[in-house]
Amino acid sequence: MKGSNRFVAFLAAAALTAGTAACSVEDGSAGSGNGNIKIALSAGVDMLDPQRSASGPDLAVMNQIYETLLDMDPKTHELKPKLATAWKLVNDTTWRFELRQGVKFTNGEPFNAEAVKYSIERILDPKTTSSVSASQISSIAEVKVVDEHTVDIVTKYPNPVLPLRMQPNGGTGRVYIVPPKYFSESDFATVADKPVGTGPYKLDVWNKGQSISVSENPEYWGEKPAVKGATYSFVPEAKTRVDALRAGEVDLTERIPVEEAQNVDAADGVHVASSPNGLVHTVLLDMRKPPFDNPKVREAFAHAIDVRGIVDELLKGHGRVLGSPMSPAVKQHDDSIQPYDYDPEKSKQLLREAGYPDKLTIETKISEGRYPADKQIYEAMNQQLNQAGFEIKPQKVEWARMINQMTSRSAGPFYIIGWDFGEEDASKMDSFIHSSATSSIANLPEYDELSKRANQTTDEAANRQLWQQAQKVIHDNYVVGAVWQADAMYGLRDGLEWTPELGEGIFLKDIKLK
Repeated sequence: MKGSNRFVAFLAAAALTAGTAACSVEDGSAGSGNGNIKIALSAGVDMLDPQRSASGPDLAVMNQIYETLLDMDPKTHELKPKLATAWKLVNDTTWRFELRQGVKFTNGEPFNAEAVKYSIERILDPKTTSSVSASQISSIAEVKVVDEHTVDIVTKYPNPVLPLRMQPNGGTGRVYIVPPKYFSESDFATVADKPVGTGPYKLDVWNKGQSISVSENPEYWGEKPAVKGATYSFVPEAKTRVDALRAGEVDLTERIPVEEAQNVDAADGVHVASSPNGLVHTVLLDMRKPPFDNPKVREAFAHAIDVRGIVDELLKGHGRVLGSPMSPAVKQHDDSIQPYDYDPEKSKQLLREAGYPDKLTIETKISEGRYPADKQIYEAMNQQLNQAGFEIKPQKVEWARMINQMTSRSAGPFYIIGWDFGEEDASKMDSFIHSSATSSIANLPEYDELSKRANQTTDEAANRQLWQQAQKVIHDNYVVGAVWQADAMYGLRDGLEWTPELGEGIFLKDIKLK
């Protein structure tokens, strides 16, 4: 394969820098026998407001505390009841949800139709700055309280995918239900630090920058989970997370490095749980500003990246190169759209045509440790860009700061971000491509129009055709410089029984203890 030898140097460098970093998790054996477990996350928790944060580490904790109206069956991927016991279309633009009775938030407030109405309206309120969630439910025109346990969600146009926003998988654009009195009487900082939900767990202790723990909600309305509580430690260094797992200091760790997966499976007392439905990693090019407002520069960037080499050598085959920025598990995915060819000479020619005969210097921001092999991928990618007529000057930033800049459209001019397609619908692309989304880097009127038509049609065949046209628009305009999907890989102690059926989400309630 062309150019694959260049990765050997990067792999050797990674082995040296991984070194013997000191473990930052608590000492002591994992699995104490009282139902409490320890989990190592790849980045720290920033805020626990489910309507303002779409960061993966934040969601890893918030998904234990807050709930949605619906859930998704991990085996069949079909929607099922949660805080709502039933749902139906009353007419073309009205979804009716029958709500579960007798449910309370952990502060004693009742869960009812008013809570649903408040939660949706808070997301849509511009003052909330609700990241990408608001754009995902922008079709909602009104929320009507029918009675205490019945609510109608009225949309501006027929929206067949609205129920998908009412379940927790997919990361961004979810509708989590919050207690209206507490949230309306508190400021943003208070609710972000002291979450109050209806879920099976509640916040216990948060040592900011180090760890956070949740404990069982004794008043939980549903089935009592086997896991009674969990402590999450923040360990950005991948090898340190693996060392902690092997030493028995944690029971579960996310993002096992691909080079360690075989060793973890071979070690006593631990194993790897994986899924091909991991995050779809996109290299987003901010086409709204120079230099990527020039289509020739975007095209030059896309042909400068050897994505196949990255997947084969750095992900060791635990992933796949994609031509379209969505998971192949999505029903509208168009597998006829091919990845861009790796052609650095073509990149140089395109840059010359764009007015950069020597070098195009780009200052960009990177964050390491969040995604599989992201440090090595940035290094390989930046070297390839340098060889193709660019001069990349990276600046390292902490993940929480990076994600905040992404959602305020200030992280550019290019960066890597992974998207969870757990809802298995093409409309997730709106989060980063639709011009109205707070994290969008695109300005593609043709895409916006296709998205609008696709989201409004109830004809499944027409929906698929429109989204496939939208994928071609993205591909032909070089808005996403490279796309790949990495396997979701977790390390577990043998005392835990869990399979990541839906990819990236960790829900403590689904974990069984042997």
